[in-house]
Amino acid sequence: MGDMTKFNSAIEYYIFNVLLMCLLISEIFIFFYTRSKQNRTEKIDTRDLGTKWLLYLNFVFCLIISFLCVSQKAPFYIRKLTLPAYFAKIGMLIIAVGICIRIKAVLTLKKAFTLNVQISKEQQLITNGMYKFVRHPAYTGSILSLLGVSIALKNIPAIVMVAICSFVCYQIRINVEEAVLQKYFKEYKLYKEKTYKLFPYIY
Repeated sequence: MGDMTKFNSAIEYYIFNVLLMCLLISEIFIFFYTRSKQNRTEKIDTRDLGTKWLLYLNFVFCLIISFLCVSQKAPFYIRKLTLPAYFAKIGMLIIAVGICIRIKAVLTLKKAFTLNVQISKEQQLITNGMYKFVRHPAYTGSILSLLGVSIALKNIPAIVMVAICSFVCYQIRINVEEAVLQKYFKEYKLYKEKTYKLFPYIY
């Protein structure tokens, strides 16, 4: 995928494509991993409000816009707004870190992690591992991965659009999710006061 001429070498190009495939495979894994567990749990509250589909759309939009802004179909004034070549390596590192954070976060929550916003009878509030510092590390991983793709392609308009769209969409999702969690877990308010939403010491 992508244009080899956008990278410093063939190795960078192939590494980028491997990471992109890993990103897609990880999302497919999470989909089936959560789907199998979701069907075996008894739900007491489901209040997704369509945010699952919002995140799906954001994922697809961010990937499309990242490639579209560097394609020949994009206006020249958009294609020429690029970062220095070494940002390709930085972007690929961010993709890898994002994938690892998301997978680790999902595996930490185990059956408590769902793509829908819902609460099950046996669910407990997880506050260990990454969740000791950040309330939504799985979303942190997604945002980093999507930003990493646009950074690896070095297009500034794409980076800005991906960043804005991702933060808006995930903020909407977090608002819905935290309203449900705060309703069912009395300790959640104190947990919010001690942790960061997405990025430690930042936000």
